[in-house]
Amino acid sequence: MNLKYILNNLEFKDINSCNKIEISKIRNIRNEPYIRKNMTNKKIISVKEHLIWFKKNNFSKVNFFYCIRYQNKIIGGLGLKNYDKNLLSGEWAFYIAEKSNFTGLAVSIEFKAIEYFFNFFKLKKLLCYVLEHNLKVTKLHYKFGFKEITYKQYPKNKNLNLQSAKFLCLNMSRWNNVRKIIYNKFFYEIK
Repeated sequence: MNLKYILNNLEFKDINSCNKIEISKIRNIRNEPYIRKNMTNKKIISVKEHLIWFKKNNFSKVNFFYCIRYQNKIIGGLGLKNYDKNLLSGEWAFYIAEKSNFTGLAVSIEFKAIEYFFNFFKLKKLLCYVLEHNLKVTKLHYKFGFKEITYKQYPKNKNLNLQSAKFLCLNMSRWNNVRKIIYNKFFYEIK
């Protein structure tokens, strides 16, 4: 499949502009067994818990969430949390519904999300952690220039007990160095 086509048909819709059906769809995707096994919270999220989460994050100044849409269909979720306006840093994550996932989609989402976070939020540093068993996502992040850092270097979520996670960081200067290479490798169309 043409990755440029995938990239051009992706949209991140702010959860605050989503209707109840779209918000419910995000909960259903988040509760898929495939997604839960790669999250720190593995339990099924009830409607009540989901609404509490939505209200807590509704118009937050530090936590942002987007529905990932492909060809106008919700296929996953994208989040930036613990946004620090002074340090210009934040943690991110995304997930894709298992039945909606296909080759090239994760690469396209990763590229578009990194671009969005660095450009819109003017980040200097983008952080994430990945459970060690999730080798596929760790490998994807490495392709995009993320480097492993220690737990002590990870500025947020010090209260997390994640003995089996990899902590990753991508700074703006590194992204500027690898961005064009990645774009040319995955999204450049030869005419």
